[in-house]
Amino acid sequence: MTDTNGVSTGRLKVALVCDWFLPRFGGLEMQLRDLAVHLAALGHEVHVVTPIPGPEEVDGIRVHRLDVALFPKYGFACTPRALREIRAVLRRESFDVVQCHVSYVSPIAFLGAYVSQQMALPTVVTFHSFVGHFRKVLVALDVMFGWSKWPVVFTAVSAVVAAQFRSRIQHQPIHLLPNGVNSADWRVEASDRSPDSVHVVSVMRLKVRKRPRALLKIIRGVRQRLPQNLNLQVTLVGDGPLRPALERLISRYSLGDTVNLVGHQSRDAIRKLLAQADVFVLPTVLESFGIAALEARLAGVPVVARVQSGISEFITHGREGLLADSDGQMTELLAELILDPGRRASIAAHNRATPGPATDWQQVVERHLELYRDAIEMVRGVARNEPPSPDERPGPVAVQASSGTRVPVNE
Repeated sequence: MTDTNGVSTGRLKVALVCDWFLPRFGGLEMQLRDLAVHLAALGHEVHVVTPIPGPEEVDGIRVHRLDVALFPKYGFACTPRALREIRAVLRRESFDVVQCHVSYVSPIAFLGAYVSQQMALPTVVTFHSFVGHFRKVLVALDVMFGWSKWPVVFTAVSAVVAAQFRSRIQHQPIHLLPNGVNSADWRVEASDRSPDSVHVVSVMRLKVRKRPRALLKIIRGVRQRLPQNLNLQVTLVGDGPLRPALERLISRYSLGDTVNLVGHQSRDAIRKLLAQADVFVLPTVLESFGIAALEARLAGVPVVARVQSGISEFITHGREGLLADSDGQMTELLAELILDPGRRASIAAHNRATPGPATDWQQVVERHLELYRDAIEMVRGVARNEPPSPDERPGPVAVQASSGTRVPVNE
C-alpha cells in the first residue's frame, strides 16, 4: 500500500494476472495459488486476474474473473473486450504492483502488462514457458507494441527460458525468478524395496507439449532391455486430452501390466508415490522449470530427464540423476539405472543428504518482493526522468535468485 504522497508503507496490494488459474489444474495454476497464499501470509493484499471461470475467492485470495469469450477447445481469451475488462480492474483496485505471468499462449498476461505499463503502474513480467512456435508472434507483437522496451521488470523461471527472450530484450536484464516449493514437505522416508521390482514414477499433464507418448515408447524400449525376472512398474500421474490416446498406445505396446495411468493426484498422494519410487522420469524437452522433477529430487528419488530442459539447472548428470540429449539415450540411461541398484541407491542417498536449489517459498517470495520494489522504483525513476540504474542498462545478464549475483544468461 502507499500513503497520500505515493510512498510505500511496506504492505503491497498485488495483482497477479494470468491466463490460467484454478479450478483449471496445472503447474502454473498451482504456482500462482501458492505465490498468492504466501504473499498474503506476510500481510500483503493479493488479487488474481484471470479469464478462467470459477469462484471469486480461492483459499482466501480474491479472484477477478474476466467476463470474456474463450477460444473453443483451447480455453484462452480471444476478444478485444479483454482489454477493457483488464483496464477496469486495474483502475478500480489501485494496485501497487502488477505481475503478469506469461505462459505458452498468454493474451491476457500480455494485455495486462500492456495496460499496466500504460497506466504507469509498477509491472513485473514473468516468462514461464519456452517461446516455441510463437516466436514469430512475439516478434510481430514487439513490432506493433514495442513490448521488449516497456519500462517493466522482466523475469523468467529459469535461465533456459530467459535465453529464449534475450534476442528481443536487450535494454535491461532478465531476472531469474524460480518456481517455489516447500522443501520440507517433500522430504519423505523411503519405503522398503524389493530387489526383484523397480518402480518408476512420472508426473505430467497428458498433453502434446509434455510428450507422454514419447514416455511410453521409452518404457517399451526399456522393458525390452530388462531380464524377464525383473518386475518393472511405471506409475504415470496426471490427466489431460491425450489420455484416451495413451490408453490405446499402452494396449498397442502390450504395456498393460507395466504402466498404470492414475490420473490427477493430490500432493499428498504424489508424496506417497515418491516414497515408493526408485526412479523419476520426465521426457519433456520444452520443460521450462520442472517442478515435479524438483519435488522428486527433494524426495530423494533419482531423476532421469532431458538435458535441454530447465530441469538441467538443478539436476547434474551423475549426481542428482541422469540427463539425456535424445529419447534413444534416455532409454539407454533409464535401463542402465534400473539394472544398477547400487547407483540408484548412491544418487538417492545424495539427494536425501543435500539441500536442493534456493527455491523454498520463503526465499522465492522474498525475491518476488525485491523485484516488486525494483518495479516501483523503475516507475518513480521514469516519472522523474532519471537515467537507468546499472542493473537496468543494456547487457546480456540475469540475476540469479539464489544469490543475487549477475551472470551471463547463456551460462
